[in-house]
Amino acid sequence: MTEQTGTTTSRFQTRYTEVELFCRKCHAKWSPVVANFINFGTDPKGREGILRKTIHHGFCPVCKTHVDIDHVFAVYDPDENLVVQVRLPWEFRAGGGEEMYWTRLEQFILDWADEDVRVDVAFGIADLIEKHLGGQAAVDAALERSAQEREEGLAAGSLVGDAQRSSTA
Repeated sequence: MTEQTGTTTSRFQTRYTEVELFCRKCHAKWSPVVANFINFGTDPKGREGILRKTIHHGFCPVCKTHVDIDHVFAVYDPDENLVVQVRLPWEFRAGGGEEMYWTRLEQFILDWADEDVRVDVAFGIADLIEKHLGGQAAVDAALERSAQEREEGLAAGSLVGDAQRSSTA
């Protein structure tokens, strides 16, 4: 069992890491921060970043070229008692489709066998949104909140909370 800290185990805490990237255009090297694990209960902005599709993106610090960051991570939704591993979307096609899904899911179940949670695997953020976060309606609501934040001069993610919960219910 994992170590208990407050009301949640340390295994369920949001965790970040740095990844090393190289710009294909200008060959600059930098290390942006990415999420390894997001707990939606303690970090609702993580869910919002996923719905707005702003998570795991970067820009070269030299030439400003946009970079999608390929990084496997997991999310925990305490309301659903669900942990989802978000794999790279191309793995599903390259690895054999359904067979790859069942292989990854079986391993993830074993990884979480000591916790009382449901588990699943999603291949890419779009798959996660469709299967577990409310689909296109939730994305549209998140983008509306984003536009409202810009109009009102608020920081990104300021309108996360009750409005978000009602859009994904």
